Amino acid sequence: MNLNEKVTALLETGIRTLNKAYMLEKKPVDLRNGILIHPSEFHIIEVVGKYPEKNLASIASHLGVTRGAISQMVRKLEKKGLVERVRTPDNKKNVMLELTGFGKEAFEWHKALHESLETGIREELEQMSDSDIEKLLKVHKHFERMLDRCMKQ
Repeated sequence: MNLNEKVTALLETGIRTLNKAYMLEKKPVDLRNGILIHPSEFHIIEVVGKYPEKNLASIASHLGVTRGAISQMVRKLEKKGLVERVRTPDNKKNVMLELTGFGKEAFEWHKALHESLETGIREELEQMSDSDIEKLLKVHKHFERMLDRCMKQ
């Protein structure tokens, strides 16, 4: 395979991966009671569960979304009984999130899913040299920068 064919294969694989991720991002999960939780909502639940010290603004920054978007998503999570807004006593403008019992259940479900995915990736990486892994990361970072540039246009 020549360099042009390799570039084409990488781009096509990248586009297929992005398309599949986009389709999964739209597929909600019913953990119980017919309450559907979308992947974008799981991402917020994950951040709140992992980093309970983060406020709304830092959660938005962590996820790469606007404050307005995070506020809308949090309203949906509140209606579904997954999170509660909490204001800090020292600064009433500082809004934090806490997982409810159902939110903790969703967090644990999502955590188990990620652990399963990470196990598969870990098994693949164990077969690769450190140099190959560094090259793979370099290509992924380039894709990310490329997408960042596209988003600015």
